[in-house]
Amino acid sequence: MEALACVINRSLNDGQIPAWGEPSWLRKDEVRVKNIAGNEVSIFLFRFDLRGDGIDFVLNEAIAADMYNDVDEKMRPLVHACCETLLRYKHLSVSNTIMDGNILAAGGFEVMLSKGLGGHFAPDEKARLFQDAKNIHDLLTAVMDRRTQDPKQGKNRKSAPIKSPPSPKKINKGLEELGKAKRLQDRSRWLEEGRQIQPGIRQLRPDELPPDVTVSSGYDHRGQCYVFGHKKYGDLGKIVLIKVGEQEMFIQAEIYKEQDSTTAKKKRAIFEKVVGTVNACFNENFPRPAS
Repeated sequence: MEALACVINRSLNDGQIPAWGEPSWLRKDEVRVKNIAGNEVSIFLFRFDLRGDGIDFVLNEAIAADMYNDVDEKMRPLVHACCETLLRYKHLSVSNTIMDGNILAAGGFEVMLSKGLGGHFAPDEKARLFQDAKNIHDLLTAVMDRRTQDPKQGKNRKSAPIKSPPSPKKINKGLEELGKAKRLQDRSRWLEEGRQIQPGIRQLRPDELPPDVTVSSGYDHRGQCYVFGHKKYGDLGKIVLIKVGEQEMFIQAEIYKEQDSTTAKKKRAIFEKVVGTVNACFNENFPRPAS
């Protein structure tokens, strides 16, 4: 099977703030007839394999050959988000394949995690991961359907190889769009449930951030995500607001890895100020109860 493999390297800075590297992509061939659970597979769609410090996304060879550029651009941010999530649990995987998605011989699509791995996930995080796996399935199914319909409609499209590696800017833009869509869905669900945003919540103002710092929507399976950058130094990191129970929220800050040690120190210092500002605003809105 031909693969578009996403490799994301993770390292730790001082054991405090995780650092994410940029993804890279490659291709390889391999065949599989059963999924992780041992169920017979009718059509292999994709899987995520552990490789070194990263994760490979392995795609069905025939679907990869038939891939449409517009579908590929929609799929890559979903794959990236899944890779980031799976990397946090790779040390707990008991098999080289940490997640796969297949159409079973018995019928229906099935996504599976490495044996026992699902028990380590927060329920919301796992649900979002599985939903994006289903979204990847839907995109790949659309490719197969479109390719079947093309000859019937007189379209003799020649396969054009997908450019590799993908543009990081396009992936980041796709993640931003996914993040915005997720917040709109959350708001719609809150309205349907009759829930209201707590009155008196103060939003963080741009002038409270360090000079030349930018912020945009991000996408993360754990919760609401914001990505921070700097006009001179580039990407800084992201902050994820993770819901813990009904009354608690946890802030996770992750700084992006930088090869240049001098630049890394400057970016880290700026991002630590960002984290401090966000944390102060959060504590102002949600003060801890007196003990």
